[in-house]
Amino acid sequence: MPDVTLPATPRRLPAIGPLLGAQIRYQVRLLLANGRTVAVGIALPVIFLVAGGHHPSASDVARDAVFGLTLTAWNANGVRLVAARQAGVLKRWRATPLPRWCYLTGRITATVLVAVLAGAVTIAVAALFYHLHLTLSATLGVLAVFVLGAAAWAAAATALTAAIPTVEAATPILTLIYFPLIIISGVLGSINEPQWLSTLASYLPAQPLIAGATHALHHTHGTPLLPTRDIVVLAAWAGTGIAIAVLSFRWEPHRATQRRATRTTARPQPNKIAR
Repeated sequence: MPDVTLPATPRRLPAIGPLLGAQIRYQVRLLLANGRTVAVGIALPVIFLVAGGHHPSASDVARDAVFGLTLTAWNANGVRLVAARQAGVLKRWRATPLPRWCYLTGRITATVLVAVLAGAVTIAVAALFYHLHLTLSATLGVLAVFVLGAAAWAAAATALTAAIPTVEAATPILTLIYFPLIIISGVLGSINEPQWLSTLASYLPAQPLIAGATHALHHTHGTPLLPTRDIVVLAAWAGTGIAIAVLSFRWEPHRATQRRATRTTARPQPNKIAR
């Protein structure tokens, strides 16, 4: 009987849906396991809300909620992504059979979910303890704005990380961009600013997010649920950020980081002289 070698049966990957779902759950657990993410993104806005007074307006609640949402989607996401790249985690993920788009989609989606949770906690505290009136339509509108806004901020942060070489540089760079942007956008409170700066802020992803959330909280029957212009601005930021992130995403550490790691690993140990 002739020796017939059967071809090896290729291993079948799990279906894309369960694979993406597992990646999202994994990334959400990593985010929530980080105590700083929970403390800064979820607890800090609630503290600001409580310290702001006994009767916060809908716009005050929206600003505090947006503060927590953007901190999570921008700072926490950006720093964690740069740290994972520098540690070689992204390089190892790239070597697995997991599709690259699946990893990137899972990471951004998980960031959006946790960021929306951060904003929703502030809204819930205002509704429970400060009698913020929430209708079903207002709740759905706020959630829609939060999802779109979190996607815009998470995508923009993901795109920017390609230009950040080390985790030591991540926090200063992200912070220097974040705080001026949210200050001129009114996240930390209204400020007197020239007209041109106010116009510029209306095209950045913070002010439309506050305006959309405030509009949804004020929604009354017979009026549009969400402001069209603000939704278009946020959608443009989300789409542009995702496109740039896909085109420029770096899986491997920057070369300078790799050289420093190689020198540290290859550094000879001093010979011990017996006495």
